[in-house]
Amino acid sequence: MDKTYIVWRKSSVAIVQTDIQIFQARKLLRELKHQKRCNEAATIIAAYWHGTQVRREYRKFFRANAGRKIYEFTLQRLMQKYFLEMKNKMPSLSPIDKNWPARPYLFLDSTHKELKRIFHLWRCKKYRDQFTDQQKLIYEEKLEASELFKDKKALYPASVGQPFQGAYLEISKNPKYKKLKDAVDEKIIIAEVVNKINRANGKATSRIFLLTKNNVLLADQKSGNIKSEVPLGDVTKVSMSSQNDGFFAVHLKEGSGAAGKGDFLLSSDHLIEMATKLYRTTLSQTKQKLNIEISDEFLVQFRQDKVCVKFIQGSQKNGNIPTCKRKNNRLLEVAVP
Repeated sequence: MDKTYIVWRKSSVAIVQTDIQIFQARKLLRELKHQKRCNEAATIIAAYWHGTQVRREYRKFFRANAGRKIYEFTLQRLMQKYFLEMKNKMPSLSPIDKNWPARPYLFLDSTHKELKRIFHLWRCKKYRDQFTDQQKLIYEEKLEASELFKDKKALYPASVGQPFQGAYLEISKNPKYKKLKDAVDEKIIIAEVVNKINRANGKATSRIFLLTKNNVLLADQKSGNIKSEVPLGDVTKVSMSSQNDGFFAVHLKEGSGAAGKGDFLLSSDHLIEMATKLYRTTLSQTKQKLNIEISDEFLVQFRQDKVCVKFIQGSQKNGNIPTCKRKNNRLLEVAVP
């Protein structure tokens, strides 16, 4: 073989090998690209598939949640509108003002009632905050009287508008009562003329009724001499009828020094005030609640005898003034118009 042939042969082999390598490289590249496209396609298909499954699963929740969101938004808007309108419709700050705006929506019924209750408590507090200590004491006594006598004593409604004065007699200024003033060294809570019912015939005698911090006193109206003095600790009960009269009995502790002549049966034009102040003073001093008995028939102790005091309805010769009459040794009858 000549050299030309040998060179040509080697060149042909190299060309063939190169072509084969190029072909194999291209084939491998195609396979790698195809593999990459297959992987990408699988990822995309899987993502779309999972997304479809999730959307299919939660589509019902999306619809329900949208409805709830719309409902909640509507409620919030109605509540906002309700409070903005209520701001301009609120009644006055007077605690006795019973006006209140009408309820706009049925579902706000409980809210409307609770708002009314809170507003009333708030304006009552603002009203109370204006009181002085003296005014607070007056209203506390009025509240106590309400709890003791409202719907129990027919005389109570007439006393609501009357201020509690306590000292209806100016003991310190009237020279007539100088002797009485000198005998009493405590602050006088009540000073008033009452009628003391005679045990024997039921007739009335005027007496000065004094309530101090520690004692109840009865004094002669003309001379000012003290007839009876009872420590508050010896007062056990106060009895009265349920009718429109001022009679009341002050019951004393058996065996006490003041109980020698028995209980007191009295009549006053300011019964509600007297009973309330006596109740509060006794509670303050003895730390025990005074028993208030309201009955149209009760017993009083006169010396050694117990006498029934009975209240009846009847026409009176003296107009609208209740009268008391002794029927027998065991009965006192009070006729109330």
